[in-house]
Amino acid sequence: MSLTKVLDDWSDYDDRKQKQQDARFFSCTEKWEVDYLVDKIHDAFGYLDRLAIRDAITHFCYRSNAPHPRRIFVTSVLTRLGVIAP
Repeated sequence: MSLTKVLDDWSDYDDRKQKQQDARFFSCTEKWEVDYLVDKIHDAFGYLDRLAIRDAITHFCYRSNAPHPRRIFVTSVLTRLGVIAP
């Protein structure tokens, strides 16, 4: 599994996000966005606990200033979870 698997096909997210703001950025303040990323990561890495995924997302939500560029944010979360190398 790789970063590509998680970043592949965000069309549902993009469609919803474009109505509100730039889809290339991840917003931690929107519950639906966090839930979407939890689901994407869990679908790609089913052995990961959803709570652990949410904790990794939360860690980076508070560690860096918003907005978070999607690719950088997802890479950071997956690295923290230990599924990709730093």
